[in-house]
Amino acid sequence: MMSTVDIRHNVPMKLSKSGKSMITIIVTSLSIYLFLSFLLFAFQRQIIYFPRPEVDVPGVASTVLVSGKERIKIWTLNRGKERALLYFGGNAENVAYNIDVFRGLFPEYTLYLVNYRGYGGSSGSPNEKGLYSDALLAYDHFAKEHASLSVMGRSIGSAVATYLASKRHVDKLILITPFDSAVSIGKKRYGIFPIDLILQERLDSAGRADEIVAETLIIATEDDEIIPYENTLKLAKAFTKARLQLKSLSEVGHNTIHLHPDYEQDIIEFMR
Repeated sequence: MMSTVDIRHNVPMKLSKSGKSMITIIVTSLSIYLFLSFLLFAFQRQIIYFPRPEVDVPGVASTVLVSGKERIKIWTLNRGKERALLYFGGNAENVAYNIDVFRGLFPEYTLYLVNYRGYGGSSGSPNEKGLYSDALLAYDHFAKEHASLSVMGRSIGSAVATYLASKRHVDKLILITPFDSAVSIGKKRYGIFPIDLILQERLDSAGRADEIVAETLIIATEDDEIIPYENTLKLAKAFTKARLQLKSLSEVGHNTIHLHPDYEQDIIEFMR
């Protein structure tokens, strides 16, 4: 007796219109997310650095140092003083505009106001590694001319200043509106993206703070609209070896902190 065999073919399931729409949405969203992540990676330096053009300051001397292929222009004030101070400005700051104020703040210091590569007459384009290299070059060039050398950094310049203070002997360190790291700030602004993987410009001041032994002053504003105050506090807590003063001002912002009536006096007293 012959038996019959029941042969059943698998019939592919058809997606409903709503299922197809959902897959399209997911694929499109993922593509957009990856594209935006790539843009953050590719243009991170343009997001972080805002080079300022060169300005003419009659009667003010400058020093040009050669750093690899780049020429770094440094405004030089009050030559011949026993003590000196190196200044590193913010990411959109033309340091030349500090000349008159700094002459009043530091009359007993020779002052060196560094134009980052790509800024204010310095050649090249800014990047973290280059800024650190230029800072070491400036210190090594000028330190031999003075009995002591102090360092001051504002905003992104605080990362350059902390790097230098962790690698060289610095008499005093002043940090204005500083932050713990670019990664930490980036996570707050672009939290949905993998900032740890994207960001090459780390600017990790907190990570090297425990290597710094110089007497340090941090001046911050509780109302900083660019650098969250808690990120400044995280940096302050990372200093474990330095004698640290933290001055917290209020009713001024990131770019107006210097207008606070206590700002200049805090610096003067610290430098004494």
